Amino acid sequence: MKVDVAVIGSGPAGLTASIELARAGLSVAVVDEYYRPGGRLLGQLYDDPKAPVNERRWDGKKLTQELLGQAEKAGVRLFCGVTAWSVSGCWQIELSGAEVKTLQARALLLATGAAEKALPMPGWTLPGVVSVGAAQTFTNVHQVAIGQRVMVVGVDPLAISVAMEMKHAGIEVVGIALPQASAWSKEEASPIQALKRLADVADLAPNPFLRQMGRMMGTRFSRLAAHILRFPFVQVDGVPLYLRKAVTAIEGKTGVEAVTLQSVSVHGLPIGRAERIEVDAVCLSAGLYPLSELAQVAGCMLVDIPELGGLVPLHSQDLRTNVEGLFVAGNITGIEGAKVAMAQGRLAAVSIAGSLGRKASLSLQEAHAGVKLARAESPLRFLPNIAEGRVKMEQLWQQFHEQKEGAI
Repeated sequence: MKVDVAVIGSGPAGLTASIELARAGLSVAVVDEYYRPGGRLLGQLYDDPKAPVNERRWDGKKLTQELLGQAEKAGVRLFCGVTAWSVSGCWQIELSGAEVKTLQARALLLATGAAEKALPMPGWTLPGVVSVGAAQTFTNVHQVAIGQRVMVVGVDPLAISVAMEMKHAGIEVVGIALPQASAWSKEEASPIQALKRLADVADLAPNPFLRQMGRMMGTRFSRLAAHILRFPFVQVDGVPLYLRKAVTAIEGKTGVEAVTLQSVSVHGLPIGRAERIEVDAVCLSAGLYPLSELAQVAGCMLVDIPELGGLVPLHSQDLRTNVEGLFVAGNITGIEGAKVAMAQGRLAAVSIAGSLGRKASLSLQEAHAGVKLARAESPLRFLPNIAEGRVKMEQLWQQFHEQKEGAI
């Protein structure tokens, strides 16, 4: 099957880009291995305090349906439950799970998104232990409770928002606690680092005290705040937030029965006696990392920028890569929210349309402004130093071009 543009990934970036590309008069095919489009949008359900009063409810499932309707109306071909297992040339994409076995495209957009990091600990393979993304999908997409009494392990923006979503769905969330210090948890096990992360969700926190604690982070009072929060009176929408306690083990014979909760020092080291809390499910959150494997298969240079989440494709501000005709958008470029991913999808579409001699509905300057605005208005920051990561990417892209021109 021949198209002008192939898009891999039907999340917020991929769907938004496909709509803009189709409206520019280009034939577009979108491929996604999940059985339905939407990506991480499907599980998102929260109130955005930064949005206008009549637009504060962010319903990812509803937004997905709106985008899907626009894509179908624009003539986008959508292949769900289909795996793109090989990418070569300019461009040939091999598929499995569809009647169409090969896509040939003039340009390729990778919007593959992100995956969750593992958080190994004693008992983490027991039935009843799920990742935070799975908990969000079960709760908001399928309306299935992962348990009756749930402990959330990991203090980060995604964990806090999912804990609130589970509580609103009628699940008893017994607490949000730190993971134990290990080679896997790294800074995630530090109370001080966890407090700094609260600044990234301070505007979403319904607790005024928690908002103030979050805003104190990064100041000379951060250590004082960590000492204050050894007292268990801080809650997020009624859910206890244990910033000086860590889950060190998950107990059970054939499934989750309890967790071991250990008090820790300001530096995350165990102190005092441990306690046992009965639960029937545990939700683990260790952050996200960009899914960049297909970019590497396509010949794209990858660079390791921790501030963006790890290995990401080298790309320009216009979302071009070092490979001609290959573009990226969304969390593959660095972990950010859905609003940013959608804005990046529009920007990538403008870049692709221009490279194929077509004019998009907005200019490159307008698309860049849209990304900047989305970042300013995003209610969640998944990585605290994302701006620094973007600067590093710009510098690496500039170095790449200088070396390329020097070689020529």
